[in-house]
Amino acid sequence: MSLAARTFLCGYLLACPALAVVPAPNAYFGHEIGADKTVLDWDKVVGYFQALAKSSDRLKVEELGKTADGRPFIAATIADPDTLRHLDRYIAIQQKLADPRKTTAAEAEKLVLEGKTVVLITCSIHATEIASTHTAVEFAYRLLTEDTPHHRAILKDTIVLLVPSQNPDGVDIVTRWYRKTLGTPYEGTSPPELYHKYVGHDNNRDWYIFSQPETRLTVSKLHNVWHPEITYDVHQMGGNGARLFVPPWLDPTEPNIDAILMQEMNMMGTAMAAALTAEGKTGVAIHGVYDFWTPSRHYMAFHAGLRLLTESASARIASPMVMTQDQIADTALGYNPRERSWNYLEPWMGGTWRLRDIIDYQLIAWDACLYNAAIHREELLRNFYRVGVRQVARTEPWGFVISSKQADPGATRKMIETLRFGQVEVGKGADGSAVVSMHQPYGGWAKSLLERQHYPEDRLYPGGPPKRPYDVTANTLPLLMGVDVKTVDKAVSFSGEWQAPAAASGPTLKASDTDSWMAVNRAWKVGNRVWRDSATGDFSLTSRRLEGTEAASRGALSAMDRQQYG
Repeated sequence: MSLAARTFLCGYLLACPALAVVPAPNAYFGHEIGADKTVLDWDKVVGYFQALAKSSDRLKVEELGKTADGRPFIAATIADPDTLRHLDRYIAIQQKLADPRKTTAAEAEKLVLEGKTVVLITCSIHATEIASTHTAVEFAYRLLTEDTPHHRAILKDTIVLLVPSQNPDGVDIVTRWYRKTLGTPYEGTSPPELYHKYVGHDNNRDWYIFSQPETRLTVSKLHNVWHPEITYDVHQMGGNGARLFVPPWLDPTEPNIDAILMQEMNMMGTAMAAALTAEGKTGVAIHGVYDFWTPSRHYMAFHAGLRLLTESASARIASPMVMTQDQIADTALGYNPRERSWNYLEPWMGGTWRLRDIIDYQLIAWDACLYNAAIHREELLRNFYRVGVRQVARTEPWGFVISSKQADPGATRKMIETLRFGQVEVGKGADGSAVVSMHQPYGGWAKSLLERQHYPEDRLYPGGPPKRPYDVTANTLPLLMGVDVKTVDKAVSFSGEWQAPAAASGPTLKASDTDSWMAVNRAWKVGNRVWRDSATGDFSLTSRRLEGTEAASRGALSAMDRQQYG
């Protein structure tokens, strides 16, 4: 190189703003990730991802909102630098492919060639299942710093949306309890409190009612914006069986989920299992334990995306667990943990099992998931569009009608708002009713929640007892919420969007209206008095007596005078 060229290059490099060195996890946290008896504080996890964002042009981090206890709820976006600079473009591609009513097949084919496979990875929704938050830290670092063929393909052809924890409050609850009990008989146990403030373990069953802030943030800020082709949900399970589960799923499978998605989940799951086995990891089970029935966990699959799940065997939080061969379970749904079978080819027959082992298995599974998402990019995007086409073409039933005359208007409003939060289109009928046509991309989602679900009668053997369902057998919203919904087979005219009537207010609040009870609780919260009519159960927030024609029609109100709450 000539002197002039060297001078120019040195000047160019000095003029360019240099990124900081990507911090290694062990340097940042003060210990190796997954070391025995080490756990992570949430603020340190957040700080680490912020440090990664400052040091690499391949990662962005965003605070989506606050958790139930006010902690930051974050997501990291990881991709090639050019992709990160044009995220709006890729969001637009996803949204066009998601609705075939707005995008022709020819247009879709062009978008397929331009788009990236969007993969959402969610971690530690169950906070005692701590490993995946640790894996998120190490995997992000490796993806940003290790130049491998897999990582190059992942960065080039996928957009990774990484949520290091779906339950940050629980991360700190478990961390605090674990450290407090180290060296005591309670080391490695679950904390004696809910690890989600309101719903504990069942935060993973919130994906149809959207009651918790963490669920709502994930759905509204990630799922409904990006429409990921794949959502990979990382969990742990009991420690005396397989070391890791991946799909295919057990029967029954929800009939409203498209068969294309079921086949792709089978494909991706077995690819992940093959990668684990090739790396020498034993105890990998497929087609066992977990079915694919309830909508409460499978929001993404009703929205044209794959739901992948891994369930790793747990240690004692971060303390090693030693298991002898005779402690291995001799029965499990779909396989025998002590015997070789087609879906459990290399049994794990005991030994020491550590947090680090869980992370090692998960790192391989994550890499395999994302690498296959990259190399199958075109098929995944093309089939994502095809699923939408098949949903819109649904003919049975035509749809559902929700009458405007309901015993509980508040519950009706809440049910319809729940559907709409899940991107179901609800039109307004001529008589003020709400109309849900199946001819929309998420008609199958509406159908699964509005129809009466019938769990298959699956028996252990002919004439024998029924097999135990893995989870709940129905999430039928009209039955859960007391709302009258009619299934219709012929088209119903509607125009515009259904608008919710005003919530309960005024001098009298009907006790039969869910909104009334919320209004009463809001009044109590600010110290106001509430009166109740003991004859009807109705409430008043403003006066002991109702006035005018309404009072006359109600008759004597002395009962209300006698029922004062405050």
